[in-house]
Amino acid sequence: MVRSHGIRDLFLFCAKFLVLVAPLTALWWWLLPHYGWLLIQAGGGILRFVLGVPILAGRIDPAGILNTASVMIFDVAGEEVKAKITVVITNVPVYWALIFATPQILPRRRALILLGGSALLVAGHIAFIVYAIRFGSAVGAASQIPTAVVQVFITLPFLLWIILAYWDKLVGAFNEDPKE
Repeated sequence: MVRSHGIRDLFLFCAKFLVLVAPLTALWWWLLPHYGWLLIQAGGGILRFVLGVPILAGRIDPAGILNTASVMIFDVAGEEVKAKITVVITNVPVYWALIFATPQILPRRRALILLGGSALLVAGHIAFIVYAIRFGSAVGAASQIPTAVVQVFITLPFLLWIILAYWDKLVGAFNEDPKE
């Protein structure tokens, strides 16, 4: 049986999440060209200097309402290679809203959870760009791969939130003696 204050707490969490996620997402999309530029620098560096991809330049083509149709474009040996990035990188504001809406996390721990989870998401974004640009033509032939990758990026903020925000409870649950 669910206690009444449990339902109230769940409702408050959902309300906080919904109130936070919309403005955070709008702000994130507004900043997308700048974040995309950083991803171009990081991903382009890996592609060029580690994987030997002949990248000459990279840019973001901002488009759509709040940049939601923006495209990342790399000049690879004189040929433009494009990647839509909005769907993949929108997981950051969702993660932030989840962490900010979660009750009973001390400020220092909340900051560490935000930084750690955000770093993992950014690393995932860079890995996606490297993968998409390096193996784009092969990936395009198998539509299941891009679909699976997008599904992972959509669920990743929720998985990180559960693991990072509730780590102590997860560890405690696995350390309980089943005989008790």
